[in-house]
Amino acid sequence: MKRCPNCSVEYEDNIGFCTKDGRALVTANTSRARLCPHCANSIEENAAKCPYCKAEFGSAEERPQWPGRDEMAGQPAHSRGQAGSRAWTKPAMATLAASLIVVLGLGLFLIAGYRQRNDARQLEETNSKQVHEREEKIRTLEGELKQLRQELDKSKSQLTSLTAKLEENQKELSSAQQRLAAATQEAARVAAKRPSIAPASSARSVKTPASQTPPARRSAEPGVYEVIRATSVREEPSTTARRVTDINKGTKITVVRAVGNWLEVRSKQGRPPGYVRLDDAILVSRTN
Repeated sequence: MKRCPNCSVEYEDNIGFCTKDGRALVTANTSRARLCPHCANSIEENAAKCPYCKAEFGSAEERPQWPGRDEMAGQPAHSRGQAGSRAWTKPAMATLAASLIVVLGLGLFLIAGYRQRNDARQLEETNSKQVHEREEKIRTLEGELKQLRQELDKSKSQLTSLTAKLEENQKELSSAQQRLAAATQEAARVAAKRPSIAPASSARSVKTPASQTPPARRSAEPGVYEVIRATSVREEPSTTARRVTDINKGTKITVVRAVGNWLEVRSKQGRPPGYVRLDDAILVSRTN
């Protein structure tokens, strides 16, 4: 047999813990037991010291005066029941019931308050999260708006710069057109004042019938000529001949002879001769 060291209830050997207070059971002592006069725990009858309260027993007078377990076993069951029933009187039962009701009500109130606080906290956390997300979204939109404004200001600056450049180009174009018109007028004036150049053999003219008179053509003689418009130097006196180089307006060239509507020019650097159109140059000085 086993017994509980706290309440001294005996159990079978296959049970390890007390069903009342959960204490581990110990092997029951077959010797006679008695109650400690100080702590009322069950101890051996011949024990000189209580193992629970550590009280020492000096004489037989200190042994417990209340009835032992054997005397309680001999008492009728109905008498013990009556004693127990007398202990639980109606006022005590009413007080216990009222206490239970109060405790139950307080527990329900606390549970309801906890749930309400928990719901309120969850709602507050949800609202706070939503507000935080909205603030983050607003900050993001504000950043994008600021960036768009900066890009717009940059585009406006570029547009203003391009407009200014366009106006400047238009002014330059108008000035160039004016200079071109003036150059054209000057070229026409110079061409009108340029004297006709006749070959040396023209001193002796030969009369020809009027029906056989060739069309008038500018003549040229050797000398230094000035180019009146940009032109090209050809390898042969023909527009289909290979282009040797280009000559800008105002360039001085040396002409050695005239070949039809072309002037044969010679390079001072010893390059092969070339040909320019007669209408693109004007005589400056004759060769002596």
